[in-house]
Amino acid sequence: MPNEPQAVLLDDAETSPVAPGIVRRALPSSGQVLVRAFDLEAGITWPEVDVHDRDELIYVASGELLDHGRSYPAGTYLYYRAGSRHQPRTETGVRIIVFGPAEAPLTA
Repeated sequence: MPNEPQAVLLDDAETSPVAPGIVRRALPSSGQVLVRAFDLEAGITWPEVDVHDRDELIYVASGELLDHGRSYPAGTYLYYRAGSRHQPRTETGVRIIVFGPAEAPLTA
């Protein structure tokens, strides 16, 4: 039915490996907003510095994300502006939901 939402249990979403200890989960997204979930195992650091060419919105769904010398527990919402950079990690394991524009803005 067109009025019903498309529902996906995160644990059932299709996965693809990003790096050892990091799994991406594909989630239904609109044409303008891209949504993904990432699971990082305990003791994992993102493999490279993540430089954003567009805004990135992160919700920490479970565990604890460590970034910029701070701890972000489950329930934390983070907003990274285009042009920002970070290399997140976790000691406990973490699941994050990442939202952002499907395409980077055009630059003049």
